[in-house]
Amino acid sequence: MQQDPNSRPASGYPYPNPPQQSNTNGYPPNANPYHNHNTSYAPHHNPRAILIRRLFIASMVFLLVLGIIFFLFFILVRPQLPYAYINSLSLSNFNVSKNHLTGNWDLQLRFQNPNTKMSLYYNTVFCTLYYNRVSLSETRLQPFDQGTKDETPINAALSVSGTYVETRLADSIGKERAAKGSVEFDLRMVSSVTFRYGVYRRRRYVTVYCYDVAVGVPANSSSGKVVGSAKRCKSF
Repeated sequence: MQQDPNSRPASGYPYPNPPQQSNTNGYPPNANPYHNHNTSYAPHHNPRAILIRRLFIASMVFLLVLGIIFFLFFILVRPQLPYAYINSLSLSNFNVSKNHLTGNWDLQLRFQNPNTKMSLYYNTVFCTLYYNRVSLSETRLQPFDQGTKDETPINAALSVSGTYVETRLADSIGKERAAKGSVEFDLRMVSSVTFRYGVYRRRRYVTVYCYDVAVGVPANSSSGKVVGSAKRCKSF
């Protein structure tokens, strides 16, 4: 029996799978020649690195919260530097002769705490008297406390007895007395001040400058007083 060359396969019999064609690299199509089935090379997370990263994030969050707390605290409390005034000043036994200076300065100072919520504690106050930026005399004032909105008067005495001064300084004092009938001095006070609010404590150095304090002392007199009323100094 001869087989019909145009006959089709019987139904129910699938076509045989066509042979796979290789590409130029020798791999079958849709195959990934670089696929690695070895799971030992899968990436692993380092627990130490994760811990360090979490600690860093926690530290940043803590610092941010702390900064916000301090910002709100200073906004609400508003710590202010103390005010200082020269209420009165008298000069006695003042004399400049042959480059030697003598004099006694008696001052009444007034410190004011402008804070409504913070009390202040002043450690030893160092007080220095200047003329043309040259130190003439210095003294120390006793420590003291101040409540909120308190004012505290403090007496201070500075003296010079036959201290040598340069010729230019002695000449400047003589010319100023002759021209204006007064001499301008500068006063500086430095203290370590503690700001207190509940359990909060903050200590900082406060410097007070009293510039151009004019003392009326004519050329033919050895005594005088401050010119004008109470003088407010500048705090830094």
